Amino acid sequence: MTEGDDFDEAMGMIASARRPLIVAGRGATDPRSKAAIPDLARRLQAPVATTLKAAGLFYGEAFNLGIFGTLSTPVAVDTILQSDCIIGFGASFSRHTTASGSYLQGRRVVQVLGDMQENCRRTDAGMLLLGDPALTAQRMVEVLDEAEIPASGHADADLQNRLQQEASQLAMPAAFRAGRDGTVDFFPALRALERALPKDRVVVTDLGRFVTSAWKAFPVSAAGDFVYTSHFASIGLGLSEAIGAAHAAGDRTTVLIAGDGGFLLSGLSELHTAIRQNLNLVAIICNDGSYGAEHVQFTRRAMSPENSMIAPPDFTAIARSMGAGATRVYGADGIAAAVRVVAARKGPVLIELMLDPELVPME
Repeated sequence: MTEGDDFDEAMGMIASARRPLIVAGRGATDPRSKAAIPDLARRLQAPVATTLKAAGLFYGEAFNLGIFGTLSTPVAVDTILQSDCIIGFGASFSRHTTASGSYLQGRRVVQVLGDMQENCRRTDAGMLLLGDPALTAQRMVEVLDEAEIPASGHADADLQNRLQQEASQLAMPAAFRAGRDGTVDFFPALRALERALPKDRVVVTDLGRFVTSAWKAFPVSAAGDFVYTSHFASIGLGLSEAIGAAHAAGDRTTVLIAGDGGFLLSGLSELHTAIRQNLNLVAIICNDGSYGAEHVQFTRRAMSPENSMIAPPDFTAIARSMGAGATRVYGADGIAAAVRVVAARKGPVLIELMLDPELVPME
């Protein structure tokens, strides 16, 4: 929709905004939208962000906030809360994206959807325009130019400096917390491995309480490089999807992050497939010796989590016996060994992070 009363009303909201912000979802990851939406953002001087499923779409853009929603960084959250108009393209604005609607509350919302079916997940009424995201963004630029609407100035030097400072902080090694003997601190270990892997990579995650930390630790540089495997809300699907992703990725590295429980369900059998196909695959197993969801529920109810504990096998020894490179990481010193294994890989490798279940986030 690029004409009519609704479009005119939406343009009035956008033109009068002083702190606009643009969000793109999976419905706007096509090449045309990838080009047109940043053009609109630059015309408005608006920062950009994506939903989780569109992660990486705006990689390289100067005012890229990253993921919009419950996975946002502190600078992104601050910028979202300061905004007065949010323009969404191909984003359903689900509760996860909007923090149950709180990120949209009190702000004017213009939502452009190419498919009406996505409308059922919205958490805010706002202004809905049905139409092609790329064509709509292009028409918005034309209208702004025709009306000689000045840019907002929201994307300014101060925001750019804050984004650069935050990126520099995230790139620095994180301090390791002391956990149980024979374990490694989870998030700093993920960040260290992320720095050792190519930026041009495909990222696949299984489901589990580790997953939000994995999504934060492993950004991607293109929207098609993030493989969302959680549609069935079931653990155990990660390696199967990673094998397909690795075949599609060719010579590029595919990274899988999975939990010990999920890897037990199908990982051991599918690992042989990855080895037989000699895939460029790095599997990071988060082994805390428990089924995470159950551990969280017992703990939150002040009950003993003993019944959630499992005794997983030595994944590293099994992987080696099958012909893959592998190493167990017991502490901060073990990260260096894992980095060497990753650097020397000639096929699939498995990195087994031995974790304290009490220090894995309850997410």
